[in-house]
Amino acid sequence: MEIQQSPFYASYIKSLGWQVEKVDGSNLFLKRFPLLGGFAKLQRCTKLPKVNELLPVFTKYHVKRLSVEPDSGILQHTFSAWVKNVSSHVLIISTHYISTKTIRVDLTGPEEKIFARFSEAKRRAVRRARKTGVSIAQSSDIHALLQIKNKSAGFLGFITTYGTDKLWPIFAPDHAAILLAHSDTRVVGGILLLFYDSVAYYWIAGATKEGKKMFAPTLLVWEALKLAKKRGMKTFDFIGVWDERIPKENKEWLGFTKFKEGFGGTELYYPIATLHR
Repeated sequence: MEIQQSPFYASYIKSLGWQVEKVDGSNLFLKRFPLLGGFAKLQRCTKLPKVNELLPVFTKYHVKRLSVEPDSGILQHTFSAWVKNVSSHVLIISTHYISTKTIRVDLTGPEEKIFARFSEAKRRAVRRARKTGVSIAQSSDIHALLQIKNKSAGFLGFITTYGTDKLWPIFAPDHAAILLAHSDTRVVGGILLLFYDSVAYYWIAGATKEGKKMFAPTLLVWEALKLAKKRGMKTFDFIGVWDERIPKENKEWLGFTKFKEGFGGTELYYPIATLHR
């Protein structure tokens, strides 16, 4: 089960003003918008809910639009048939709120084997970061991380961290960790990790221009992989990368996709809704 279907994530969504209903075993997130009616999101469900169980919820919340982004275990043709069925009752929208493709790193082997799967450039970057004096330490200072992320994201960067201050206390300390990279006394980078069902999620990451020059992001990932392994996780999920199936979407992800590809992970694809009008 992926993190979007966890009770912790449901609590987080509620803290943002959404309703959560359990439908046929899956969390369905719902919110009513003025003039637009009800909107529902079904994210990373491991099975597609029965339509006859969805309809009463749609009626209760006056749902007009539905976004569905299922788990990778659901076959594309099964998903397409389900979408066709449901679309006769509610509008299925094509917007992707979470990634359609990710990269996952296997953490089950020894640390040396995990490191050996890095590209030569990434192994070299880890060594260079250490030589430049970058140090990594765990922290509970979510605001320090958000400050770094907001700066690194540029104009309107705060949008990328919206709600994270509410997410942290719900998951921490057992299901979350913060790693900060320091150069002397300055924070030059950071990562927020979430843990659920043996998977570590690379939830938020950022670095200053100085930190990037010192290869802090690469060292942060290496330390995050080691920490996740120590916490008993079997898989490290980079959350999202550019998906060549929908090449016009998220072109701005190409840079960090190349960064994530260097850590020796495996690509994982999620089904994409085929809309029927």
